[in-house]
Amino acid sequence: MSDNRSKSEIIEERKANLPLPEQPPVASDFNSADERTVNVGSGGISGGFTTGDGDLRDPATGDSGNVGRQGKEGLDGLPSDALASGKKSDDVAETRNPDKGYPHNSDPTGKQ
Repeated sequence: MSDNRSKSEIIEERKANLPLPEQPPVASDFNSADERTVNVGSGGISGGFTTGDGDLRDPATGDSGNVGRQGKEGLDGLPSDALASGKKSDDVAETRNPDKGYPHNSDPTGKQ
């Protein structure tokens, strides 16, 4: 090593050779309600969603008609036991058990 400069002189020389940013950084204000100062877009409206009756939003790949319980049980529509209203609609698959009472031998009240 033929260079007898101190370590701090070498550091300062190398700092001086670093490129400067085009714009100096600005401190973020995360307590501000102004979204431009915190670099987020919360509450903004996101475009590009379709309003179809599919199971997934675009862009989706593949057929999404056989997902969830409908696909697993092979139902033609929404399960009727999962709906609060509209159970008589043509788009609903009947999944409720038609037997509404207890079998004779397992009545919990003991009245047989």
